[in-house]
Amino acid sequence: MSRCDLVPCVSRPAARTRMAAWALVLGVAGLAFGCSVPPGDGDASVGDASAAVGVLQLGEGERSFRAIEDGDTLLLARGCQGSQHVWMTLRALDMDPRGMVVQLSLARAGDGSPVTSDFRLRLSFTPDGTGTASQLTGLTLQVPMPESALGQDLVLRGRLEDRAGVVAVSERRVQIAWGTQICDI
Repeated sequence: MSRCDLVPCVSRPAARTRMAAWALVLGVAGLAFGCSVPPGDGDASVGDASAAVGVLQLGEGERSFRAIEDGDTLLLARGCQGSQHVWMTLRALDMDPRGMVVQLSLARAGDGSPVTSDFRLRLSFTPDGTGTASQLTGLTLQVPMPESALGQDLVLRGRLEDRAGVVAVSERRVQIAWGTQICDI
């Protein structure tokens, strides 16, 4: 007696077709009911109108904050390893200062070409006494090829996202010039 005499047999191609159909149904159901975008993986530019929004203030400075305004000229510092950078300081309002994702970029205004190295790190800010503001000083925004940025109109962009998904963005139109600061080890 063969196994097919005891149990109705299904040919292998038919079984594969049924399994593929169930996999498709389960996959579509999973997409429809179970998917969500984790904080930080979504596109904040599209954004949800009900999403919490913080405030990011872009500043210049190694040890202190000086607010950057549209039209300002940022100074390039010469680093100890031979590269050059702009000293950045950031202020955040109405955001959790612990472990924020910080993104900074500097690009040519005309064609959008980046003039800085990628800057995306998770960093903690230092809260002030009010409990609503925090600051991060001494960030170096690397400019690997200054000749591509000097004398150009540039756009400085910053984005923060805290652990609760609160997002803050800011941008300023700036230029850069050589500063006098050199490495002082």
